[in-house]
Amino acid sequence: MILSIGIVTGFQHEIREKVLGFGSHIQVTNFSSSVRYNDPRLEVDQDFYPGLSSLKAVRHIQQYALLQGILETPENIQGIFAKGVTYDFDPSFLQENLTEGKLPVFSDTAVSREIVMSKYLADRMQIKTGDRVTVYFPNPSRNMVQRNFTLTAVYDTGLEDLDAQFVFIDLNHIRRINQWGLQAQMRYEGCEAERVRLKALGFGGDGNHRFEWSTGDHTGAGPHDFCISGDTLIYVVLTDRSETISDTAFFHFKNSGPEATSTCRCPDPDAYTITTSGGSERYYTGGFDIILESYKDLDATDRFIYEHLNYDLRTTTITQRSPEIFNWLEMLDINTLIIIVLMIIISVINMTSALLILIMERTQMIGILKAMGATSRTIQGIFLTQAAYIIGIGLVIGNVLGLGLAWIQISFGPVKLDPQHYYVSEVPILLDPVHILVLNVGTLVVCLAMLLLPALAVNNVKPTTAIRFN
Repeated sequence: MILSIGIVTGFQHEIREKVLGFGSHIQVTNFSSSVRYNDPRLEVDQDFYPGLSSLKAVRHIQQYALLQGILETPENIQGIFAKGVTYDFDPSFLQENLTEGKLPVFSDTAVSREIVMSKYLADRMQIKTGDRVTVYFPNPSRNMVQRNFTLTAVYDTGLEDLDAQFVFIDLNHIRRINQWGLQAQMRYEGCEAERVRLKALGFGGDGNHRFEWSTGDHTGAGPHDFCISGDTLIYVVLTDRSETISDTAFFHFKNSGPEATSTCRCPDPDAYTITTSGGSERYYTGGFDIILESYKDLDATDRFIYEHLNYDLRTTTITQRSPEIFNWLEMLDINTLIIIVLMIIISVINMTSALLILIMERTQMIGILKAMGATSRTIQGIFLTQAAYIIGIGLVIGNVLGLGLAWIQISFGPVKLDPQHYYVSEVPILLDPVHILVLNVGTLVVCLAMLLLPALAVNNVKPTTAIRFN
């Protein structure tokens, strides 16, 4: 019974952790999210991020985004789901299942062109670490956008259904492909009649771009003419109609010649710079992964988080995202229950037989005790105490064997499995002290309770008959 509970609990834990590695216990997304693996944008600036990690039940919170794509090599083509992660990504899951290469370092200041994929995908696509990988993604204009990556790490979880789907890339790629933010640019188009000509360019957002120049007499993208004489800063703010966070481009002229006059002048090529604020896509994400300390806290933490979210946000638990897997894992509890019930029934039958044999062998003793004034209840207590002693010896031996075999499997893993069929390479065992305690106490109580019935046989022993019994 100890091994049954330990193996089933261990198997559930291993599979659950592997599924959680591709997502998390709880995901917070925009309420308008309707496609399972394509999330609409969500602002990173939220009240719960990253402060939610201070909750006792929460281990980590991180940004993520999902996007469908097509992985292509000269020989093969494969549909995949790209999970975008950034600087706050917890790499422990991938690190534990890493089989080759080194995980990339994701930053909030640079865009990584490295990709992580499963051994299943790498073998299927006939690529290895260091190779160039081409992925095509659909953008909001329904066109396919090509991105080239370098395969730097390969993982293997054994869950072929998920390994065949997920790759990990920098979140910034998904932000730019989906055009979540705005990107303002400015182009210098020359100088005519001593007036600088500048044109604004806009990318991303909903495409309905609006330009607000630092000088109020200019509207639209331009080009517009500006008079510069001394140190000058001209900027344009890009916005759109969907209230996307704005972005700004700057033209900065540094006067290195004579002091400024009222006369306009054309700048030397090295006297001006054009910069931007870097685009506003970095202020958006697809959602937030919330990783808990324990799976047992899932429902309670989900309710707490949902009650404190804004009206336009929602939570989705791992059991809601992958119901087929977790329903299957819960069904394994039925197998454990059947095994435990059968073992207890066998124990009860054996102990009942043993107790009846003890009563028959001690018939004379029972008669003598009754003749000396002992009650049937007192004699029954004697036999039940003896039965409890026998059960106790069995429990001790069973615990030593069960815990010993479990320790050997945990430490050395002699019993192997085929990962293609069982998703794990060796029999997993997870021992919970509470489970072991309840199992021992429950077995003792149930067996003793069932032994009350055969103990009633003491009532039928008559002293005059029993003393002559041979």
